[in-house]
Amino acid sequence: MTICRSIRSIIWQRRFRHSFITTPIFYANSAPHIGHLYSAVIADAAHRWEILKAPNELHQFTTGTDEHGSKIERAATSASLTPIEHCDKVTAQFRALFEAFDISYTDYIRTTEERHKRAVREFWARLSKAGHLYKGKYSGWYSVIDECFYKDSEVEKIRSLDGKESSVAKETRNPVEWVDEENYMFRLSDFKEKTKKILESTEVITPTHFKPLAIRELDACGDLSVSRDSTRLKWGIPVPDDPSQRVYVWLDALINYLTVNGFPDKMQFPAPTCQIIGKDILRFHTAYWFAFLQALNLPLPERLFVHGHWLVNNVKMSKSLGNVVDPMEIAGLLSNDGLRYFLLKQGVPTDDCNFMKLKAIELINSDLVNTIGNLLQRSTIPKLNPAQVYPIFDAKKVPSNCAQLAKELINDLGTLSNRVRTHYDELYFYRGIEILLNIVRKTNAFFQEAQPWKLSDQEEILTVLAVSYETLRITAILLSPIVPKFSAHTLSRLSIKPNEANLQEAHFRGIGCFGGKLGSEKEPFLNRIKPNN
Repeated sequence: MTICRSIRSIIWQRRFRHSFITTPIFYANSAPHIGHLYSAVIADAAHRWEILKAPNELHQFTTGTDEHGSKIERAATSASLTPIEHCDKVTAQFRALFEAFDISYTDYIRTTEERHKRAVREFWARLSKAGHLYKGKYSGWYSVIDECFYKDSEVEKIRSLDGKESSVAKETRNPVEWVDEENYMFRLSDFKEKTKKILESTEVITPTHFKPLAIRELDACGDLSVSRDSTRLKWGIPVPDDPSQRVYVWLDALINYLTVNGFPDKMQFPAPTCQIIGKDILRFHTAYWFAFLQALNLPLPERLFVHGHWLVNNVKMSKSLGNVVDPMEIAGLLSNDGLRYFLLKQGVPTDDCNFMKLKAIELINSDLVNTIGNLLQRSTIPKLNPAQVYPIFDAKKVPSNCAQLAKELINDLGTLSNRVRTHYDELYFYRGIEILLNIVRKTNAFFQEAQPWKLSDQEEILTVLAVSYETLRITAILLSPIVPKFSAHTLSRLSIKPNEANLQEAHFRGIGCFGGKLGSEKEPFLNRIKPNN
């Protein structure tokens, strides 16, 4: 496939009205942690945002578990389980996590499913038929934990406390061993220049901060070993017509993006519109994945959205340090929507992010409880709104002492969705969230300045409430991809129907709900969180 054809494919997909968003499939060697949830929450927010923009279009969002490889075998053995029993257990944990945090995937793929094995066998057969595979001797430093080979320059010697010398990968610090074996090789070098030109000439990688890393990793690649000796790797998909070899787990795993799209039968979409990945797997999704797709003349993904990792108190999460954050456990304190909010507000994709429990509590209390929740509670009390209705805004009845602030607010609300859209479209959710919080803070200042509890003119009171409700309504719509349950509660309290909660209605006086009865949910969705230390 020519460079021009690859680029035309990307441009054509941008005109095709749909969304197809993927997470990486998560390795099923152990229970999920907060880093897994972060990838899933970014993808879920992106999926919900696409639906909010175009509710009548076709939207796909896929996730799943990667269930083959030596690490799975070892984890199963240590737990006295068969590999599939172990995978069933871990997959159930991921599904429970995604259900708890409202991850609204449309398909969950397991690489142990027959539909996926069929896709892998067919993909392999097509690679072989097209002449992209050959059998050759391969030597190199192999990491069982990382499931990949490293070059000499990527490995260093270390000495343990007892004086024993061993080799580790510089990047991951995981042990490596020297391996000599005969494997099937993929002619990745045939596609390096094509892939490099695509990476350089398009914005397929975002944030672009990660583009130089992708190019450096591509430059370091040669032909790729895509099988393992079955005596070393038993838990994997057999190579078609050669049971002495197993398909390399990364080739197996990457094909999941085709399996969920219908491959090897008719595919529903040209390719994913956005693939969410962590920076540690960038090489696999550019140097390897792009080459595999080009080898079979398949379209490339429109965008790879790359994010950093989560640290805990500025230290990398590690079982040995005992600092791995269990999202289900911490959500017991922060709430599920609270944790979603913290990850997307505090998470800056270009950098590693730092998880601190006290910081999370402070942010949730400040933004969701004190700023948004408090405005909702204060403005809907029966003392101010005895009829419990969504009032009509009357520009002539704005209290004179806050008329200028009201005018600014109404102007801001008129442009709010477009300003937020700019950042949400780029998946820089934290920037869009801050715009929303700023306008709610401004509305709180307006409410405080107007002091509706001191006003004697009921029409003035209702006008102040109308501005406050409109801010809450529009903000809740635009926050719904971030905190779906919190937003739904806010909209329900304002008696906004689900079909009225879309982007087209996210502007001042945008829907015919004025004069309608408020909802009955009078208790706050979130109460102030107290640290439990």
